Amino acid sequence: MQYIRVNTLKINPKILKKRLEEKNIILEETFLHYAFKVIKSPFSIGCTPEYLFGYYIPQSVSSMIPPIVLNPEKNSFVLDMCAAPGGKTTHLAQLMENSGTIVAVDISKSRIKALKSNINRMGILNTIIINKDMRIYKDYLLKNNILFDKILLDAPCTGNIVKDKNRNVSKEDIKYCSLRQKELLNIGIDLLKEGGILVYSTCSAEEEENEEVIRYILNKRDDVELLPIENNFKKINVIGGGIEGTLRVIPPNEPFFIAKLRKIKS
Repeated sequence: MQYIRVNTLKINPKILKKRLEEKNIILEETFLHYAFKVIKSPFSIGCTPEYLFGYYIPQSVSSMIPPIVLNPEKNSFVLDMCAAPGGKTTHLAQLMENSGTIVAVDISKSRIKALKSNINRMGILNTIIINKDMRIYKDYLLKNNILFDKILLDAPCTGNIVKDKNRNVSKEDIKYCSLRQKELLNIGIDLLKEGGILVYSTCSAEEEENEEVIRYILNKRDDVELLPIENNFKKINVIGGGIEGTLRVIPPNEPFFIAKLRKIKS
């Protein structure tokens, strides 16, 4: 299954849908008025003038949920901790109507190129790109008392069989990712303002990378609370997670886990 998210900063979804249908691309509506499922296309969906103009981005519909749950306001100061290749970053900018500020951080030099490309192509103006390891960059932020209203941590994970048909990971891989996710989540909470919101997500279906990470944080820290996420997502397979208030997207959609946290004291 392939989906596209329309860049409403540049074009109306209905106008784009009409333009693509005139090219014999068959689209189906989703739970978002600006996202469509690609039923059939006579050519690659990334090879149209509309794509090059930044009118849309191919993106899993599951991965559109975390930015919606974070729900940044127009004037928010937002941190995207693992930003490349930029699907969620550009979605955040779209939700913020290109105002406020997003600090988009990624450790990978190669992936940061894709992030820059998507931000430029889609006309994003409110985003600062930082090529750093968050485990190191946090020292600079904390030293200068730079804290955020909202943070998205779409954590590095072992992936899933829907996204990668050849996925073959070991228990050691899962354990390594789980430890790194806990470390990044701790950093994220440290960088939140009091009352600030952090959304944690992965595209892994493994409990060790999802519920276990959230349980660890809730047991370790007394300055954060779990907020329930309402399941208002239609036309997509979303169920409650293993912890009440969390969500899981399940196949045939790309698996995803989403949790929402609030910092209750600094």
